[in-house]
Amino acid sequence: MNSPVRPSNKAVRKGLAHLDAGRIENAERLFRSVLQAEPNHPEANHALGTLTVRQGQPKSALSFLSTALQSDPWQSQYWHSFAEALLLIGAVGDARAVLERAASRGFSTPEIAALSSRINCVELYRIALDHHAAERLNEAEAFYTAALKANPGHVESLHMIGQVATRTGRAEMAVQLIREAIRLGGDIPALYSNLGDALAACGRNEEALQAFAHALELQPDFSEALTSLGNLYQSLGRFDDAVRQYEIVIAGGVNAANAHNNLGAMLFERGELDRSVAHLTEAIRQKPDLAEAYSNLGNAFHHSGRLDEAVEQYRESIRLKPDYVSALSNFASALKARGKIAEAIENYRAAIRLKPDFVDAHNNLIMLLGYADEVPHQVLVDQARQFDRDIAAPLLRRRPFANPADPDRRLRVGYVSGDFRTHAVSYFFEPLLRHHQKVDFEFFAYANMHVEDAVTARLKDSFDHWRNIVAMKDDAVADLIEADGIDILVDLSGHMAANRLLVFARKPAPIQATWLGFTTTTGVGAIDYRITDPYADPPGMTENLNTETLWRLPSTFCCYQPRIHIADPIDHPPFDDNGFVTFGCFNNFTKVTDRTLARWAEILTRIPDARLLLEIIGIDGVEFRRETEARFERLGLPLDRVILEPRRPSNQYVLYNRIDIALDPFPFNGGTTTLDALWMSVPVVSVAGEYFTARMGVTILNNVGLPELVADDEAAYVELAVALAGDASRLRAIRGDLRRRMRASRMMDFAAFAGDMETAYRAMWRDWCAARLHAGPTAAGQS
Repeated sequence: MNSPVRPSNKAVRKGLAHLDAGRIENAERLFRSVLQAEPNHPEANHALGTLTVRQGQPKSALSFLSTALQSDPWQSQYWHSFAEALLLIGAVGDARAVLERAASRGFSTPEIAALSSRINCVELYRIALDHHAAERLNEAEAFYTAALKANPGHVESLHMIGQVATRTGRAEMAVQLIREAIRLGGDIPALYSNLGDALAACGRNEEALQAFAHALELQPDFSEALTSLGNLYQSLGRFDDAVRQYEIVIAGGVNAANAHNNLGAMLFERGELDRSVAHLTEAIRQKPDLAEAYSNLGNAFHHSGRLDEAVEQYRESIRLKPDYVSALSNFASALKARGKIAEAIENYRAAIRLKPDFVDAHNNLIMLLGYADEVPHQVLVDQARQFDRDIAAPLLRRRPFANPADPDRRLRVGYVSGDFRTHAVSYFFEPLLRHHQKVDFEFFAYANMHVEDAVTARLKDSFDHWRNIVAMKDDAVADLIEADGIDILVDLSGHMAANRLLVFARKPAPIQATWLGFTTTTGVGAIDYRITDPYADPPGMTENLNTETLWRLPSTFCCYQPRIHIADPIDHPPFDDNGFVTFGCFNNFTKVTDRTLARWAEILTRIPDARLLLEIIGIDGVEFRRETEARFERLGLPLDRVILEPRRPSNQYVLYNRIDIALDPFPFNGGTTTLDALWMSVPVVSVAGEYFTARMGVTILNNVGLPELVADDEAAYVELAVALAGDASRLRAIRGDLRRRMRASRMMDFAAFAGDMETAYRAMWRDWCAARLHAGPTAAGQS
């Protein structure tokens, strides 16, 4: 005979029926009524516990589920439900312990196995997050992947692998992963925001804008999406829109520190240094551990000439984030400015070791090696070759060129630069562009610039076509150049800031050359020629130091146009007023090596009443000045006869009226500075070296008609300077005639120089056509 069913069990079953039918309140009322009569009733406790979990209150459910399990530990579902609630409140270890106790009792159901996998997933995911937060991205990705293996539908792991993929240059993969997370997880603002980041990294800007817009539809005040949208607007050159997004975040007060940091970095790029400093300082005040803000503030200080403060900020950034490669690279740049070349080299190398594809550090290291007196020039060449081997060469395209191989047709010439603005490059480029003839040539500008100015406006008028490429990915720029049908593409930057060498690496034009902005080999195998002259690169002397073929113009590698509205030189040597000779050097202080300083000390020793005036960025900083003066004393320079001036825009050209003779540094000679000195009627004494950067003075002084001011070695350099300082009548004669010499020289014969460049372009093109006709169709990347 069957035992009668207890009333409480009937009530529980009735409650479960209500629950299945969606009558939640009725079910809960019945469960609670049972527990009032029988507080330890296992079924009622389990039913009410699982209902409470469904209502989003797993913590409140624990007491019911625990009671159910204690009252009847032989129900596998009770073990499962209690462990699941523990997992939901984040008590992962406790949840695992409950399942281990269930296993010890012999429970092994599919539900328990699935929950065990979920627990494994959560534990792996938490480990992955720790690695991610510590920037150990490879380790983070490995644990996210393991979490996905434990739980293939784990939305968070899919999403986070997508974020790692974006950070590590696999943006297309990131888009796929995050789209799958959205498919599984639904409309979550963070997913759409990070999808926007990935799409932007792919250059799919319109899709990125749509993703950010959807994230903000779901959550209008979502600061991450607002900030990322600001970043995208900034990269597209829509600066007003970017500012608006950052200001919304700042006003909202959530993630405001990041918005201040991004806005400060953008203002720095636009040259608004005071506003940049204000926002970056506020970012640090709000978030004292934001390493990126310290590095960005260091950049603003550096470019304001506040080197001591810049170094302090970079050091703090690196302390907070020792493997922050941008801070290491920026710190190296500040060390370079302070003349600490060996330390700067090591910091660039450290950044490259941490991130082998960190292009900026490669660029800066190659640049710096040109200043390093103690490092053979061959080391720079080897580093440039390594840049090509590791970064540039794999990008080479091998597609047939469509350019008609007609040696006499009108040619399309493209110039690529980030300096089509008020910059030293414009002193040399603008007169060339203005005197280019358009009958046989059509000229395209590929401007890699965020900010334009009055010089930009003048240059735009002289180009046939203007393309701003700053917001474009390298592949897109290469596609544009191919679509424009460029025959000869000319790089004006080399490894300098704002270069697009990786566009050249793709070989989008049949002929590619580098000229002007960078004074040594680029190392990039896809660049065919480096344009130079027979003085800076005498035949047979420097070919082995260049990966490009040297194309020598007949007289000079450049022409020079001084800035307008500058002070005129005084009509007499300063020694007439002072009673003593003043030597000077206004070059980038990084060029002033210990060997150079030692020779200057000899000159001052030989002329006991002479003075030396130096213009140095950041010399008004206490620590830098102390270091510099100690260095001078060590090398024998008398501090009481050395005059140190900080570099200021107001000093440009003006300081030349305080010196009688300019001393060229070595082995890295002055270029613009030497020409500025000559234009201001100040003779320059130089020494001839063994490669281009050590021979720029040879080119300039020979073309101006003063080859006698070029010394063959350091001893002769000292003798030249001493002799010129001691011959007042000769010094007056040179100074009185220098402007006339300059105007009459090939350095300022703009039409002749333009003709030389056009002759070179035509000859390069004819050589290419001859090779093409001889060999048949060529592919991109084959000269």
